[in-house]
Amino acid sequence: MKGGWWQVGLLVFSAVATGSVHAATLRTNISIDHARVHLSDLFSGLTSAQDADIGDAPALGANYVVGGPQLTAIAAQFGVDWPDASPLVSTTVARATRLIGEDDILPVLHQGLDLPQDAHVEITLSGFRSVPVPAQDQAAPVLLHLERPPRGGGHFNARMEVPATSGGKATSFLVNGSVTMEVRAVTLRHGLHPGQPVLPEDVSVTLVRSSDVPEDALQTVDDAVGLEARGSLSAGQVLASSQLVHPQLVRRGSPVVLSYTLPGVRLTVSGNVLEAGGKGDTVHIYNANSHMVLTGRVMGRTEVEVIPDIAPLSADSRNRPAAVNLPTL
Repeated sequence: MKGGWWQVGLLVFSAVATGSVHAATLRTNISIDHARVHLSDLFSGLTSAQDADIGDAPALGANYVVGGPQLTAIAAQFGVDWPDASPLVSTTVARATRLIGEDDILPVLHQGLDLPQDAHVEITLSGFRSVPVPAQDQAAPVLLHLERPPRGGGHFNARMEVPATSGGKATSFLVNGSVTMEVRAVTLRHGLHPGQPVLPEDVSVTLVRSSDVPEDALQTVDDAVGLEARGSLSAGQVLASSQLVHPQLVRRGSPVVLSYTLPGVRLTVSGNVLEAGGKGDTVHIYNANSHMVLTGRVMGRTEVEVIPDIAPLSADSRNRPAAVNLPTL
């Protein structure tokens, strides 16, 4: 009989010992990288057969607290041996998250905007908040679509995405902001009057906002020196080719020599210029011998080169060159 009680006690001891080996322990401050919470996320010491899907994980970048009464109910529902169960304990479940910040997306935007290498560029984001993505998605953001600002400066809208590297769904988001860009341009040190020539000391290359640079802006200081102001120009103004003219080499009625060049042939005739022009300007010239009006390009004070692709115009022999009515080129 004594032996029987001893055997029963041994069995009870073995059962208790076995149960203690498989007793569960509550995990605290849990960080998970999946969208559903498993029983094994809350408790350690479970067998693989005991594990189960028990609910939604927190949203990316968020967490929630599971209190003692709820933990006790979960343990009872799934048959978890939790010796330390208490209504006073709790655990926090957080979703493992990587935050995509400005430092992650600004280089991508800069490359997508395709801005000049030598420009001074500042990209400002409007109301941007860090974008949470699953921690396992370690790929860099990519640009899906971009509405570019005109001439490199101004407002922009972009759609970006962080590719999923864990087999899940990619995270896409919108970004908008503005681009302020300064580029190097030829500007005036001081104002010029109409007809005043541009000297080397009158101009310099400075950084100006891209929105203030005209389409026909000059590229170098040498492009401006020697030309004359077409109208009044103010200090600090970005110089454009339309604002400058070549110094007048020929005036209306000036006698010139017309040269006409073809492969292996060069002809010269005399004529009178019908409008003033500077070097490189296109003017009309009346040839008294042929009573024709030709179109040429001013090469010097007494020389105009005929443009062969423009057909001569017939002039009435009774009219003087000054009276010939010609279209303005």
